[in-house]
Amino acid sequence: MDGIDIQLVRGKLKTAVLMWFSFVASTLIYAGLVEWMQRSGVPAVAEGRLVHTFLLGAAVLCFFSAGIAKTILLRVPGEKPVWNTEKLTGRLLAASMVALALSETICLLGLVEYFVFRNYDSFYLFFIISLFAMILNMPRYPKWRSYLERMSGAALPEELQ
Repeated sequence: MDGIDIQLVRGKLKTAVLMWFSFVASTLIYAGLVEWMQRSGVPAVAEGRLVHTFLLGAAVLCFFSAGIAKTILLRVPGEKPVWNTEKLTGRLLAASMVALALSETICLLGLVEYFVFRNYDSFYLFFIISLFAMILNMPRYPKWRSYLERMSGAALPEELQ
């Protein structure tokens, strides 16, 4: 590969960051929904500590799976094929979206628990874990640059202008 199309990288990174903001916004909407429902005083449908433990375990699994999935999707193949900028940035974008979707799933698990058990504090535990996972998986140029340089062998600028 001769070089990296920095405009394409800039565009894909901008798309990834906008998607990150939309994932964060959706979790904030879930929190708003919980607050609205909490104020309306709708009673709990059931009680269940075992379900809470199961959902918390699933949330922890999603938290670690987000990073693992990203690593697997960005794995460097044994023999280096010839990559173009479109494929490399596409892989970065896809890995970011999978990690963010798994991060949002954590908040959705808390939302499900809230709908069934009205466990207000537990929802916010899931909410905080979800936001933390999203912050960890936020698409950032230094990480993208490192991956692109490793895969292409081309040097990229320190910062995007």
